[in-house]
Amino acid sequence: MKPDNLRRKFYKNFCKLDCAVVMWQPHQFGAVTNFGIPYTKVDIHSKHFDRFHELKDYLLDLFPDSHEIDLNDFNISRIELHSDIESLPLDIVLARLWVIGYRRESVSFYKGKTIYIGTDPKIRIFNKNSQLLRKLGKTGKLTENELQLMNGKPITRFSIEIGQLKMNLNQLVNDPKQLASYFDRFKFYNFEDDESINRVGGFQILMSKIRREHRKSFDQFKDRELERLIQRNFKSSIRAWFKKEAIEKPISIKAKLIQEAKRFNRILSTGMIE
Repeated sequence: MKPDNLRRKFYKNFCKLDCAVVMWQPHQFGAVTNFGIPYTKVDIHSKHFDRFHELKDYLLDLFPDSHEIDLNDFNISRIELHSDIESLPLDIVLARLWVIGYRRESVSFYKGKTIYIGTDPKIRIFNKNSQLLRKLGKTGKLTENELQLMNGKPITRFSIEIGQLKMNLNQLVNDPKQLASYFDRFKFYNFEDDESINRVGGFQILMSKIRREHRKSFDQFKDRELERLIQRNFKSSIRAWFKKEAIEKPISIKAKLIQEAKRFNRILSTGMIE
């Protein structure tokens, strides 16, 4: 735990833990500004946990003296959603993609590795394996989940960062699939089927921008297939992430008596004590 720097952050204090950073006690900017700043803020990343119930337990354990605190008390200030598609070249995405509600000038392509679109929601499309490889070289370590991704097929990640979700954790847990609607903004276009483009040689120009080793994927990943995969993969991962913790049901007295009776009968029939 150490004091914060006024010029860099909103909070006077923060504590960096293994899986989270906790900040508290905002600087005195004035009554109006401070009213909009939560007294405590927790930055926590889902990559450290296999299921939501593990993250929840970790989060609540940060406030051991607050016995009445629950998920309704945690407002989500920022969340990142992602959907992964295996063996999808970024060239194909760049060739087919158009995104609803964003202006052309908000799109950038950084070093041929990442597509950036907009600010809030902020969209990133990138090769996840390459990102993890750079992280491994820089930090020398990855989480278990990240290592599993590294050992699998190449993955293109569609990421949406939302800064104004206006939802608390309890609302999210009750209906996590509602977040899938954010992926509706991804649309793809089959340029090769557009006769007006073909007449002026547009398709040939388009294909020249796609590396030769990726051109076979162009027929595999059509518009509807890409849209379906993004939605399906997100819903599948969110369903697994929010899967409830298995709870062992206590054995009833009647069931215990039946078990003991069966055990006693085995002893009588075999003459052997277990």
